[in-house]
Amino acid sequence: MFDSRRVALLGVLAAVNSVIRVLGAGIAGMETAFALIIIAGYVFGSRFGLLLGFISILSSALISGGVGPWLPFQLIAAALVGGGAGLLPKVSSMTLRLTVLCSYSVISAYFYGIFMTAWTWPLFVGPNTSLSFLEGGSLTENTSRFIQFELVSGGLIWDTGRAVTTVLLIALTGKALMTTLERAATRTEFAKV
Repeated sequence: MFDSRRVALLGVLAAVNSVIRVLGAGIAGMETAFALIIIAGYVFGSRFGLLLGFISILSSALISGGVGPWLPFQLIAAALVGGGAGLLPKVSSMTLRLTVLCSYSVISAYFYGIFMTAWTWPLFVGPNTSLSFLEGGSLTENTSRFIQFELVSGGLIWDTGRAVTTVLLIALTGKALMTTLERAATRTEFAKV
């Protein structure tokens, strides 16, 4: 379980990440919050990453007024991104770690975007269009329609912006952040949970 040190560390990182996210504002998909979620999830484990993703997005939404029907889906998706980072293979070489985290960042950026687009797809498109979900249609046909909707709605552009931003932030700050967080984990005897 989480003791007071772990809760304090989670709170501090979530607060920092909330401010970072608000400053980034997600303009054209340039999402700044995921780098810290992924790195902390990798260093501290899945449960910590899951909670950090959830709390960071929730608190930044409350700060910025970004509360709406999309928020529960953002919370779930960001939590899954942080939780997934904790499941990545642990390697000793810093270069290999950064490669693993950058590769995961690309995958998770598109996962997040697909997850977010999936809930809007039926609402925005409506029934009986060439982009609509086809009830009783094959997986291939509905996947094709979904991809067309992603292209038309610009979702893939936003996802690509998120992927590029996260990879750049991890490439530029990952070594220093991982070293700092690992030192904090050692000092607080943080067992990965």
